[in-house]
Amino acid sequence: MNRRWKITLFCTVSILLNLGTTLLFYDVLHIPLFLDTIFTVAIVFYLGLIPGLVVGFLFNFVDTLFNFLFRGIFSPTNVFFSLCGAAIVLITWAFARRKEEFQISIPITLLYLLLISLLSSSASILIGGTIDFIRFSYFDIPDSMAPIKQFTDGFLSRKFNLFASCILGQIPISMTDRLISTFAGFGVYKLYVKFFGPAEEL
Repeated sequence: MNRRWKITLFCTVSILLNLGTTLLFYDVLHIPLFLDTIFTVAIVFYLGLIPGLVVGFLFNFVDTLFNFLFRGIFSPTNVFFSLCGAAIVLITWAFARRKEEFQISIPITLLYLLLISLLSSSASILIGGTIDFIRFSYFDIPDSMAPIKQFTDGFLSRKFNLFASCILGQIPISMTDRLISTFAGFGVYKLYVKFFGPAEEL
């Protein structure tokens, strides 16, 4: 199998594993987190920007199709959360492209991962909150991530305006999600290197 097909296989499997992780933690274990970018982060570290963007961008299209086919929910705004995935990829890549700096020491590695988590969660909060604002303002669609809606409703009940409530409602879950997903994704990347060798040797 040539390198291009191997990269395509990695990207396809990563999208499916992201979907599977979300189903496991949210639908089966009822943990109110997305955890749908663990393998996106791993791909960025392992294969770089373009494969990462493919996984990050296409996941929400696959997720939207899955929700329509198996849950009977069609959310035209769900695909716009691909912008969150793309932002996460770009921020992760800004650090991951300098892999040698992750070898300096464990504290430096932890610091970089924390920075990635903080910056990517900030981007996700702003983008996701804006999308939710548009969705709640103009569409009547069932919310597939009820805990965020509960936080949003909580801020609305305290007389915050809708846009501020949508932004603030994202913070608790998005920050926790990004922290776990970033560290877990880096761990998966290290496993890829261990079992499949450096990406250059694919």
